[in-house]
Parts: sequence; structure tokens; C-alpha cells
Amino acid sequence: MTDTQWGWSDRLSLSYPPMDETHQEFVTLCAALAENNPATYIKRLDALIAHSVEHFDQENQWMTETQFPPGGCHITEHNTILQVMQEVRRRIELGETDLGARLAEELPHWFEHHVDTMDNMLARFMSNEQTEQMQQNQLATLSEEPVSAGTAAV
Repeated sequence: MTDTQWGWSDRLSLSYPPMDETHQEFVTLCAALAENNPATYIKRLDALIAHSVEHFDQENQWMTETQFPPGGCHITEHNTILQVMQEVRRRIELGETDLGARLAEELPHWFEHHVDTMDNMLARFMSNEQTEQMQQNQLATLSEEPVSAGTAAV
């Protein structure tokens, strides 16, 4: 596979804990693809694919629930990379084992770009949505509070 070690770093953090936690797991599973053990490659790839299905489903749900404007493009990218992983798996089983090393080399580059662009926009959008919701809740709470006896209404 490759001698280059790749893993989680602050560079990948979006300061949105639910997304960062899922991304840390993705990075761990993705980095495991670079292990030089062909006998376990399919098992490691299957673990990454299973994680990615859940990971992408969660993000897709967030985009749908928040009506994230570029959601369609983001969802398409999730579907495309998942199809690539599944196709690589299929072709490895047919004997094209060199594709495993290629996926292990290229997937981290894709992920870094995806985090920098698509996931960064989604995390910021959802943080803004949460902030707006908290502000609306605070305003609603304030408007429901009774005027205290010592405060005269003007």
C-alpha cells in the first residue's frame, strides 16, 4: 500500500462536534486501508463502507431537515464516493488488487477537499441555524415572562 501515514488532525476539525466525531471515525477507517496486509483489505474496506453509509445518511438527513441550499450537490458527492468504494471492492474481488492501494492513496485527498468545502459549509450552516433557533427560543421565553410587581409598564 503506501508508506505515508494519514490521520486525524485539527486541520479537519469543523468545530461542530457531531460531525467531527463521525469524521474522526472515517479518518481512522480510511487510514486503515493503507495497512500492508492484503488478506484483510476487504474486511477493512467493508468497515469503511458500512461507516460511510451511516455517516452520509446522517449528513443527508441534516441537509434535508435544515433545507441546506446546496444539499443536492453534497448528497450527489456522497453517493458518488460510496459507489467508487463499492466498485473498488467488487473489482478487488475480481483480482484487481492494485485498486486497493490506489483507493488508500486517493481517498484521503478526496476527504480533505470534501471537509474543506462541502462539510465546512454544512457545519457553518447548521451552527447558524442552531444559533438562530436559540435566539428565537430566548425571545419567546422573554415575551412569556410576567412583568414583576416592582416594574411599572410604561
